[in-house]
Amino acid sequence: MDFFKNRNKIALWSALVLALVEIARQFALGDYPETGSAVADFIAVFSCNWLIWQFNFFVDDYQQRTLASVSHRNTTFRFLLIFVTGAAIVVAVESVVHHFFREAGSNVLFYFLRGVFHNMVILVIYFAMQNQRRLQLVEVENAGLKEENVLAQLDLLRQQVQPHFLFNALNTLKSMVKSNDPEASNFIIHLSGVYRYLLQSSMKQQATVREELEMLHSYAFLLKTRFAENFQLDIQLPEQALASLVPPLTFQLLLENAVKHNVVSMDKPLRIEVVCHDGKYLVVRNNLQPKKSVEESNGAGLENINRRYQLLTGDSIEVLKTVESFEVRLPLIK
Repeated sequence: MDFFKNRNKIALWSALVLALVEIARQFALGDYPETGSAVADFIAVFSCNWLIWQFNFFVDDYQQRTLASVSHRNTTFRFLLIFVTGAAIVVAVESVVHHFFREAGSNVLFYFLRGVFHNMVILVIYFAMQNQRRLQLVEVENAGLKEENVLAQLDLLRQQVQPHFLFNALNTLKSMVKSNDPEASNFIIHLSGVYRYLLQSSMKQQATVREELEMLHSYAFLLKTRFAENFQLDIQLPEQALASLVPPLTFQLLLENAVKHNVVSMDKPLRIEVVCHDGKYLVVRNNLQPKKSVEESNGAGLENINRRYQLLTGDSIEVLKTVESFEVRLPLIK
């Protein structure tokens, strides 16, 4: 319950219930010789309780307006201030009621102590609700900080993808230009298309599989230009899988990773499949033919993808390696 949206209702009902319980208790004990005394006593108890609540609200509103800090010292002072003021309210109201509506011989001290007890009950309720509200605010703030941290980490991971992709693409283009490859101009056209997608996706946390595959066909063209028929890409995904989501450039990273670490030759063509498994995973699989001269991998590409999945969904990717194949399973994000 939001205490500060419903505080007047809480004050009204708690003041009313405390007054009714107290009057019912005294009525059962036979403390009221006539109904008028009970009514006057009820008005006195209810008025004290209501005024104590309102003073609590006054102090709280003042603190909010002045942006006073809620330290342990301030809380202690506030407790004492409200308690003393509440006791003064009890003395004032009970004195008036006692003078005009009660018999001269009645025990005024009893009424004062009863009011002080109610004051304590209201204080306990009020500070308990305030503490609950503070805990809720802390939870909201922590959730906000967590979200900001996740977004910052995702942005950092995306930034790692961009220079990595561009560096490799420019190296390929450099080799093509040096060898006077006639496909260099087409390579530049498709490279610009891929890089345009990279820039457009830089502000996204997720992209649809359909969008990723459109870019992937352009990226595959770049690889086909370099490796001809020695590079083969087979994509077989059902329509429903195309609407699922992935972190941007996931497939591009996986293809780049496969080309980097495997032999791609006429004798050993590299075959990459993109399929759906059990309706739960997107699978990117390639035949395993590791390069002998490739430098030891630090797994940065796979770790980048895995980290982004963990930040976005809490799930991790699965890597399955056999003698013949290397497979990465990406959880479907609906």
